[in-house]
Amino acid sequence: MYITVEPAGLMMHTVKLVFDPSDPAAEDQQVRDYLSEHELEPRYHWFAEIDGLEGRECEIMQFGGCYLGRNLQNIGLIQRRVVEDELLTAEIDRHIAEGRLTAFASASDVERADAIATVIDEFRVEESFAQDEGGELRATLDAEALQQAAVRALATAREA
Repeated sequence: MYITVEPAGLMMHTVKLVFDPSDPAAEDQQVRDYLSEHELEPRYHWFAEIDGLEGRECEIMQFGGCYLGRNLQNIGLIQRRVVEDELLTAEIDRHIAEGRLTAFASASDVERADAIATVIDEFRVEESFAQDEGGELRATLDAEALQQAAVRALATAREA
């Protein structure tokens, strides 16, 4: 899903949430659930091809910016959290592949998955992220701190 915000007249704006059913994003269902829980109904709702995704029919929900209000920030936070989880997972996987997370060597698949989820929660803080040269967000985790967190998380997972 991605969000577009466009001017819509004097001091107004239109917000479109674009979902690609052929390639759903990790946050799509969370955003749909959020809209439902907060009883937010789009002004317009249709399916169409859009620029950049030719050949794929996308679902488009259009809202008035004032109608969404602060909910737009919350939807953005849902997206941000999913991106952070993906970046942290990729960084943890990189450390595992490079042999820096020896704590996971003897863990079962279930223990490892539970521990990684716990580690992600621990490192989902502003200090774990930076922008690269291209301005893209990336995760930057200290190997020693990550190893210590993995040991704690595995101990918790094994107790459960």
